[in-house]
Amino acid sequence: MIRAHIVTSRNKALYENEFDEFLRRRHDAFVRQKHWRPESPDGREIDQFDTDAATYILGMQDGHVITSARLIPTSEPHLVSEVFPDMCELTGVPRRPDYAEWTRTYVYGDAADRGVRGTITQLSCAVMEYALEEALSAVGGIQKTYFMTHHGRLRWNVRPCGLAKVVDGEWCIVAYTDVVEEALASVRRLLGIDYSLLVRRGEQKPFIVDRLAI
Repeated sequence: MIRAHIVTSRNKALYENEFDEFLRRRHDAFVRQKHWRPESPDGREIDQFDTDAATYILGMQDGHVITSARLIPTSEPHLVSEVFPDMCELTGVPRRPDYAEWTRTYVYGDAADRGVRGTITQLSCAVMEYALEEALSAVGGIQKTYFMTHHGRLRWNVRPCGLAKVVDGEWCIVAYTDVVEEALASVRRLLGIDYSLLVRRGEQKPFIVDRLAI
């Protein structure tokens, strides 16, 4: 089972080595394998959304980052608002501080267990737990359509923002999952756990900076 470390601009200094590993594995996953961006000379993948507004969930096993999630308030510039707004033709682009866009998820090497109790489900559990603790209302963003099936297995309520379209040769959709206690309880039952996967070290930055904006 992973341990999911919460990393923000306020405690990133405590995770210098782990964050570097995260960026290098991102580069391997999204640049070398998927060819989403040009090769970086330093072997790290960083984009315009890696700002102080981002919160990172680093899923670790045996001292290594094997999976990840980047969460950004949709009130800030995010991937859907800046690149894929046309895929929200049903609802419009979410722009709320209590809605988190979830991107930059990979599973590394031998950890790529795609079973229903595998690494992605463990990461999903950690994301939902974090979202509940931070009083978010929804998490989501652009994703491959097969994740909709995965969310269904978790018994999560997922709401599409538009129709599925082919992006870089793969069917994708913009959708958001409701953050509710039952969603966490459901994925924990599936994993057979009753404990927290989150690790919070150092100073914690709240995800919702301005609650009056909700």
